[in-house]
Amino acid sequence: MSTAGPVKRVTLWVRDAEKSLRVYRDALGLAVLEDKELAGSAIGRMVGLDEASLRIVHLGYPGSTHGWVGLYEIRHSKPRQVSSLPAPGGFPRYGQATVVITTDRMQEVVGKLRDLKVVFLTEPTEYIKTTPGDATPPGRYSEAIFFDPDDIPVSLIGYAAL
Repeated sequence: MSTAGPVKRVTLWVRDAEKSLRVYRDALGLAVLEDKELAGSAIGRMVGLDEASLRIVHLGYPGSTHGWVGLYEIRHSKPRQVSSLPAPGGFPRYGQATVVITTDRMQEVVGKLRDLKVVFLTEPTEYIKTTPGDATPPGRYSEAIFFDPDDIPVSLIGYAAL
């Protein structure tokens, strides 16, 4: 028995929640489960600041209690602005995470992402897996990897039985 898990959510620290919503809600189809703003010194201390407000948008499937994507935008921070990481110079890098999302409509989702002008690292690529695994069955898999508005790698995974 595990002492932790399953994963409740992945929190993404974003510069602009509205831009990120265009990717995660509008293109990928995740539902907004909660959209709120918290402010004050307690919120600031949670992120290492004296004071801040925090817009929190939780996305996932309606009714789900885990597997969420959280978009967290720090606003009105004191004593300083929050800095951004440099754009990825290569992929993958140790310490870098990738958000992985399944889809059964790869071409439709990729089309929406192209409309948003996201940068693709990997165009939709298909491969066949013939041996069963403990967590993944044999099948025809497809994958595309792109960078969201904050340069976070996102991998789309599609699957069809052989």
